[in-house]
Amino acid sequence: MKIRVSQFVDFAYGDKRKDKAKVRSIIDELDLPYDPAKDRYKQFRESLVSFEDQKISNKEFLELHSKVSANKASGYKVLCQNYLDLKEDHALIWQGRSPVEAEISGLHIATAWYLRTEANNQRRIIFLHFGKEQLPRKKERGLLTILRLAKPDSAGVGILNIQPGTLITATRLDQSEADYLHKRAEKFVALAKDINAGD
Repeated sequence: MKIRVSQFVDFAYGDKRKDKAKVRSIIDELDLPYDPAKDRYKQFRESLVSFEDQKISNKEFLELHSKVSANKASGYKVLCQNYLDLKEDHALIWQGRSPVEAEISGLHIATAWYLRTEANNQRRIIFLHFGKEQLPRKKERGLLTILRLAKPDSAGVGILNIQPGTLITATRLDQSEADYLHKRAEKFVALAKDINAGD
């Protein structure tokens, strides 16, 4: 089974008393068609790809906020400016939508939005977080661990919190966190099997 990294992080660090309901909700989501109306950052991601593919100019990218609904405009303005500033500040290189996938206890956890940085000719994988708020510390630690498990040969991993304007990095695998995530993945897989069997 393959799920998104955001789904697994929510499950792994959510209320354990609601594990089964959460797994059922995730399984149900897998069967639903994509709904662009619920995707707040769709236009930003599309413009980001166009900008990085040099299909739109720097100026057009920065003006994206003027082409979205009023409730998105201020956030999009921050996203576009911060993305350019952070990318330059940290010498980040666009890597496209190449998949980053971790296999944890039989569960495939995928994300497809990242940058990379070359430091002393060593590649670091940087995950893009679009949300307004930085992730809570425990989820942040978990996401970094998932990225480390997905890319064990990289020099390090990180989370670029675009709107808050921060870059969080890790160079070593947090083994205790990895052990915890393996246990949570095992729990997810077991519950998914029960649900799919009709229990």
